[in-house]
Amino acid sequence: MKLFFLLVLNFVFSSINSFPQTVLLNAHAHNDYWHARPLFQSLDNGFMSVEADCHLIDGRILVAHEKMFTRKRRTLQKLYLDPLMKRAKENNFKSIYKNGPEEFVLYIDIKADCENFIPFLDSVLKNYDAMLTKFVEEKKITGAVRILVDHCGDDAYVLHSNPRYLSLSGNMNDADKKNENDIMPRISFSFNNLLQWKGKGEMPEEEKQKLNAFMQKAHGNGYTVRIWAAGNKIKTWKILTDAGVDWINVDRLKKFKRFMLIKN
Repeated sequence: MKLFFLLVLNFVFSSINSFPQTVLLNAHAHNDYWHARPLFQSLDNGFMSVEADCHLIDGRILVAHEKMFTRKRRTLQKLYLDPLMKRAKENNFKSIYKNGPEEFVLYIDIKADCENFIPFLDSVLKNYDAMLTKFVEEKKITGAVRILVDHCGDDAYVLHSNPRYLSLSGNMNDADKKNENDIMPRISFSFNNLLQWKGKGEMPEEEKQKLNAFMQKAHGNGYTVRIWAAGNKIKTWKILTDAGVDWINVDRLKKFKRFMLIKN
């Protein structure tokens, strides 16, 4: 009887582990490094995009919102690049999820010293070439992970790198021009920069029309859209996802996952 029970238990756990993980294609973990387990909590919840604020200090890329909170052991490599590389290798460098989609996005918000940060980051990324989306002679080679950085300083270094590991994250004004050569796959802006509605009651119809019109323009010019500072209310998430917003800024990871599972 005991043997039978153990066999059944083993079958149950094997079946659970064989199920594909739910991947949330439009979930962006805002300030991911603030979580108790940076990166891994987002991966556990199937997120496809995370954000890390970074500083270049004494030859290290350190992850923290403010320079005063940086710690030598909390490097970009240790918190993000090394574990992503391990996951990508386990999946033949196709995805960081088993049988999952390509191009998990690591968005690096450069907090200072952009002029020196970009070339230094580029030199670090060469060590992770096997997992990264890159552009060689403007030809895209899609990888398990794509690196985005903000416009900062002169974009010439990024634009003329070969291979190019970095892609740019644009702002609201960039939606008016075409995304040439997939240099800027995503634009990001604050909810309040576009809309006046504060989340109370129903969103006015003119606000919905404004949101829909912007999304049509951005998508028509080849961008995906991330909207931040929209809060963590289910009502707001529903409006944004219904309008086709590609990346929802999320602080409450499990809550958003539950919302998406119910919605779909």
